[in-house]
Amino acid sequence: MDDLSLFLLDIVENSLNANASMIIVIINEDDLTNKISITVSDNGKGMDKETLRKAIDPFFTTRTTRKVGLGLSLLKQTCEGCDGTFSIDSTLGVGTNLFVTFRKDHIDTPPIGQMSESIISILLHPRIKGFRYKHIVNEIEFEFDLKEVLDILGDVSLQDVEVITFIKNYIKDNIDYIRGGVK
Repeated sequence: MDDLSLFLLDIVENSLNANASMIIVIINEDDLTNKISITVSDNGKGMDKETLRKAIDPFFTTRTTRKVGLGLSLLKQTCEGCDGTFSIDSTLGVGTNLFVTFRKDHIDTPPIGQMSESIISILLHPRIKGFRYKHIVNEIEFEFDLKEVLDILGDVSLQDVEVITFIKNYIKDNIDYIRGGVK
């Protein structure tokens, strides 16, 4: 995958396929530690130990629409190839937590990418129920909570073109701001 926002889409799709009603994403870019970390937590159906062990095998998937599951295995390979770490923990009936790191200045570390575009894709997914996003850059934070937005919107549809355009620009502008204007 070309950038981290695309990896995020794949991970969130896994959470949605596990019937998660809440997905929490935290991205931390830290110059002091020279790390980018991403945490994705969900309250989906979780995995037993055997399924968890197989989850990073590219030739294993629980989906019936295809015979391979490359997302997690590619993410693990990318993390490790960028002097980072990959860890996944899951409890059947409780949910799954994924934590990855990348060395920020490694030549092969993918760029963050168009995170606002990925978040909009997540928000427009027909099965999304709860979603929170936190992005931290050197201790400056931006947070987005779907529940807060839906409360403000009331009867106005999230899928209204003006609403989704506003949200996309709001997310993009705030991420750009905490990143010091860097896209």
